[in-house]
Amino acid sequence: MNLTTRFVDSFSLTDDLLTQIIQDKQTISLSLRQLSKLHHLQKMLEEFQFLNIVYSDQSRVRKMMLTRTKSNLNLQQQLCYQIDKKIDDFMNFFKKLDSILFYTMNMQLISENCLEFLQQIADLILGSPAFTVIYEINKKVNGMSTHVKDIENAYQKLLKFKESTNVEGSELDNLFGPNQLYVYKNKYSYLIYDVKDVPFKAFPDYRLILDQFISLAYDFQKEIYDKENLVSIIRGIKSRFIKNSTRICQEIIRQQVTEVLSSQCWIEMPDQIQYMNDLIIDQNGYVVLPVKLDKRIKYYIKIESPNIDMITFSDYIQQLWQRLTYQLKDLKNEEFLKQMLEVNSPNKLYLQLDGEGNIRYQSCCIPDSWYFMLIKGGTLEDLQLEQINKQSLIQKMQELKSSAKGAVSVCQICFGDKAVDVDLFAKRNEEDEITDYYTVFNAPKKKYEDDHRISAQLCSETKLQELSKAALINIKMEKLSKACNVMREYLKVNLTDEEIIDLLKEKDIIKEVYNHQSITDDIRSSYVMEYYKAESSKVMRDSVQGSQQYIIESELTNIKKFDLYTLDANDISNLSDYSFDITVVQDKNEQLRYTWALFHLCNFIDLYQINKEVFYQFTVIVQEKYTYRQNPFHNFDHGFTVAHACYYIIKSKSMNQYFDKFIQFTALLSALCHDIDHTGRNNHFESQKLSKLALRYNDESVLENHHASVMFKILKKEKYNILSSLSQDQFLIFRKYAIANILGTDMKKHFEIVKQLELKLSKLPDEPFIQKEEDKKFLSSAIIHTCDLTMQSKTFKLAQKWSNRIATEFSDQVFEEKQLSLPITQHFLPLGTPNFNQLLAKQEISFIKFIVKPAFDLTAQVLQTGLEVPLKNLEENLKEWENQK
Repeated sequence: MNLTTRFVDSFSLTDDLLTQIIQDKQTISLSLRQLSKLHHLQKMLEEFQFLNIVYSDQSRVRKMMLTRTKSNLNLQQQLCYQIDKKIDDFMNFFKKLDSILFYTMNMQLISENCLEFLQQIADLILGSPAFTVIYEINKKVNGMSTHVKDIENAYQKLLKFKESTNVEGSELDNLFGPNQLYVYKNKYSYLIYDVKDVPFKAFPDYRLILDQFISLAYDFQKEIYDKENLVSIIRGIKSRFIKNSTRICQEIIRQQVTEVLSSQCWIEMPDQIQYMNDLIIDQNGYVVLPVKLDKRIKYYIKIESPNIDMITFSDYIQQLWQRLTYQLKDLKNEEFLKQMLEVNSPNKLYLQLDGEGNIRYQSCCIPDSWYFMLIKGGTLEDLQLEQINKQSLIQKMQELKSSAKGAVSVCQICFGDKAVDVDLFAKRNEEDEITDYYTVFNAPKKKYEDDHRISAQLCSETKLQELSKAALINIKMEKLSKACNVMREYLKVNLTDEEIIDLLKEKDIIKEVYNHQSITDDIRSSYVMEYYKAESSKVMRDSVQGSQQYIIESELTNIKKFDLYTLDANDISNLSDYSFDITVVQDKNEQLRYTWALFHLCNFIDLYQINKEVFYQFTVIVQEKYTYRQNPFHNFDHGFTVAHACYYIIKSKSMNQYFDKFIQFTALLSALCHDIDHTGRNNHFESQKLSKLALRYNDESVLENHHASVMFKILKKEKYNILSSLSQDQFLIFRKYAIANILGTDMKKHFEIVKQLELKLSKLPDEPFIQKEEDKKFLSSAIIHTCDLTMQSKTFKLAQKWSNRIATEFSDQVFEEKQLSLPITQHFLPLGTPNFNQLLAKQEISFIKFIVKPAFDLTAQVLQTGLEVPLKNLEENLKEWENQK
């Protein structure tokens, strides 16, 4: 009997003794020291038992390895080669996605090339360029296909199939071809594509990607070519693949082991099962290979009867995974940096060029107004700039390459009454060699006469530091320092904090703030200057971890765009319905998606160059301001419903005769925000209570003034400023109309508005309705006032729901009036009142007859078309309420 066997026997005896003691079959007296030694001995015996299993001459692993022949070496080499190839293909997948993304930003989307473009995307994410998308809307079948021409016939046959890959030998074989097919079905559509050996289906988000592909096909079939939406979707696809890259690589290894070795293979995580820390054969005869990183087990590869040398294969897998982990980490870091650039500087254009002059990254589409710039291909030579500006950029790249500088100012490009500053900074590796250049085209600014003088002064290091310090007056320096350290560590550049801040933030804003002779008093006191002072020097978050957590928690990345900025046929159908009920949409993100759709379908997002990430942040804060008080009626549902009524009128094109697109955009946005941060009480209550708001606004349209103020306070912050592309003149027009629209929702002004509409209509056709700017502003506010009364113009079931909500809110006010000993509002109907339903019906009949219907009748006469449905609903609702009296 060898030493190990004796130790194992001792272990068994000791274990039996301890078991008997626990079960009270044996009694033993031990001191604490003796008990400690006993446990120490037990631990040592466990280790010897492990050694006996793994390393003894009788070890099953070693025995299995010694029986391998040299012929299996070729099989092992083939397996390693296939794994390397598939992993490399997957890493190149991201480069291909970047190429498609770059192509999307700079191409001209037309009906002739949309199918080819979809095939490129399908080839990447589905594994084959052949696909068919079929959907049914209003009993009409439509779609796009590379397989078939008869969409109707294909749809009828697809109705027999559920989502499945098992369609071989069926009617679909003859219809879509002999290849193995995958039939994916969501609520409204079918997607059929050829099944290829791709590992992408290994993660659950893959279904979301298929949904986005269907949405793209739907848009293209309807000839809706939204470049920003395309960019968001492709970036979202990339983000999801990066997020699931570890899982996909594990699936690649599993697939190749299964195919090459013809053996079953599983990937198991440490939280699912616990094995030893080294290569073993488990009780079922499977070889279990732990994959480690930094001495920690990341996952296990379990293989059934492998016919290769598992010891050398284990070494190969460990090295592969270590290399792959660092590659994926670099990929995630690079993507994170790009997301930070996009989120923190949405109004700038970044171009990343490698050392050979190839464009590797473009942060956003080139604005349509930038006629001075065009990108025709993927290299610096394809960048269409004026020769003097392009030559300056090339010279500055050479200057950085031959010096230790980290950044330089390139030039200033003037177009129209605006100017764009161009900066260049370099990313260096550990050997201090430049790997990439980042060219920054800053946000357009107002062109001043002395810009060239200021640009010349910026070349002075002393002046550069002076301006940088001046821009940091109201900023916490410790946060800035941490943010600069993040940039310095990742980009490996030798820049001071001041230089980094100067490059990343708005130098043009700094110039305007401190160029006093160019700023008049009216501009200095305006919203724009206040915005500059408050927001011009904001930078990144406290640290890499803080920034990453911020982006994950707030979901600021393109994933958010990917999820929210999409539409399907059902969405458009819902929004086309005047009585669309937002209250049944419980998911907050879904509500935000519908809010985006209102502006997107009116083409306002593209027309006014609204950055989608900023728009998302804006709608999130608007939603929060509406909902945090949990008002039964005056909440985000109400704000959206009023905006939807305005959208319905805009889409009818009845406003086109009076207003341009910009005034219509102003109307829609002010409708959305007209009751933001509502207190759940009326103006009379605020005045009787002498609330802070009543004292601030001297009892005049107290809540309406507050709503307008809150909206502009939100827009004043850079990350919420969806109006950043507007000129100063445009902003002042927006502000004037938006304030008038919101103040016009004060019910105290209702009869004044009705009287003025009647007066103007009585003078037609001798006098035009619009004679001056004030008339146009009045009509805009009158339309929003009418939209604010939309609740009773919906279908009766929905109108009744809103009636109960406002009754609940009135009841809450009456209760608080009693608590504060304030005069009770007599016409409010508290819940629990005897014959409540009958009294509510009487109130609503009076409200419709004397308030709602006159407003809708007069507005309909002015607009001439677009309000037929609500007018019909009002007549029907009057009858329904009469029946309930």
